[in-house]
Amino acid sequence: MVIRVAKANDAYGMARVRVLGWRTTYRGIVPTEHLLKMSSGAIEWADRIRTAINHREAHGYVAVYDDEIVGFVLYGEERTGEYPDHKNEVYAIYILEEHQGNGIGSKLLEHAVQSMCGAGLLIWSLELNPYRSFYEQKEGQIIDTKDRIIGELSLREVAYGWETAHHDAIVGA
Repeated sequence: MVIRVAKANDAYGMARVRVLGWRTTYRGIVPTEHLLKMSSGAIEWADRIRTAINHREAHGYVAVYDDEIVGFVLYGEERTGEYPDHKNEVYAIYILEEHQGNGIGSKLLEHAVQSMCGAGLLIWSLELNPYRSFYEQKEGQIIDTKDRIIGELSLREVAYGWETAHHDAIVGA
């Protein structure tokens, strides 16, 4: 497995991992109709990734195994400006289910954190995400919550934050 900088032409593979990641992670949490509709939006999401990478509005790393993207992290500046101690945000981190549990997520997050020049970081996760303990293992602290509407369902999101001094919990932890 190789981890490398994401390129604009990786966008479709990243979108595919996102769709499959949502389908496995949120099965039984998010309405099935919403998960099935994600495939139709994958091309649009891939276009947004491609544009963001080309315009340097987002950066990322991909995990590649046998010439296939099996995981990725996408990050950049925190989008709202509401968290002065957290200048950076991980927009998305997904690993295909069959590749989870072998350190890919940690390696992707470490690469992203090392690229963020030591500034604070935040990551949003659905509260019901069965894998959010990953952020707690990395010593992320819940700094905010908000409701997110998915289809007709309102789900709580939590923001995990790391201040500059706590990046060591992610890198090498």
